[in-house]
Amino acid sequence: MDRFMAMAIEEAAATKAEGGSPFGAVLVRGGEVIGRGRNMMIQNNDPLSHGEMEAIKAAGLQESYADTVLYTTAFPCLMCAGAIVRYQIPKVVIGASWEHSAPSREFMESHGIELDEWRLEECYQLVE
Repeated sequence: MDRFMAMAIEEAAATKAEGGSPFGAVLVRGGEVIGRGRNMMIQNNDPLSHGEMEAIKAAGLQESYADTVLYTTAFPCLMCAGAIVRYQIPKVVIGASWEHSAPSREFMESHGIELDEWRLEECYQLVE
């Protein structure tokens, strides 16, 4: 595991400790983190506050996202996949995935997003 996925796992563990849903994400450009996020739906009473969305928001408006990589502890949902496609984030590194990920997988792949699934035990354990 690399340091960026480790950071995403830290975010997921932190939100889980707060009583939130255990998902985290980190947006990286050129080996530097430009945004970190964790699922804050429960804490913020905000259904849009997924880890991927929070990482993108933390990065702020960028001239382009074409040279970024999004690390996420779990396969993005369709909402997050929409943001990934909209902002043309070309690669997503995924810690864990499940069968119900198929619609967002197909959507991102149909838009040329590279999906790199690592299937890390640490990420599955967060969700248990």
